[in-house]
Amino acid sequence: MPAPIVSWYSEDNTSQVTQWDIGTVDAGSTSPSKTVLIWNNRGQATPVSDMTACTITTKDSAGGNTGELVTNTWIQVRVDSLAESSFTSIGGTVTKDIRATDPTVGAGVISGSVNGGDHNTDTKNFSQVTLRAYVPPTATAGLVNFLTRVSYQYV
Repeated sequence: MPAPIVSWYSEDNTSQVTQWDIGTVDAGSTSPSKTVLIWNNRGQATPVSDMTACTITTKDSAGGNTGELVTNTWIQVRVDSLAESSFTSIGGTVTKDIRATDPTVGAGVISGSVNGGDHNTDTKNFSQVTLRAYVPPTATAGLVNFLTRVSYQYV
């Protein structure tokens, strides 16, 4: 079976998200939240492999585990697909499990089944997460570039 086809979409499922511009966040403050849908095989007529053991974290702009934002876990996530009400800090090796909105697909799984790309009905094919940044009072000032990464396995 072909590899998963991963895409990130806005909360209303109308536009693809390729960048998260947090803007300026003062030290000791929390950024506005950003909700995204992480899809596997969105709107495709041919199935692909399921994403299994799905997790989300942050990496530095080179894909490594360096820099204050990553090592001090400034980014926080709430997995809406799991009906979570609180945020968990992530960064580098500190990851958070994610899963599809439909609980029948199993823990840590986002299905690669055929779907119409409708976030109201194709709940096996995406995970909904809300992200925000908490910049601690001791943070160094300046521009910080980073990656938000979803890791998974497939067969």
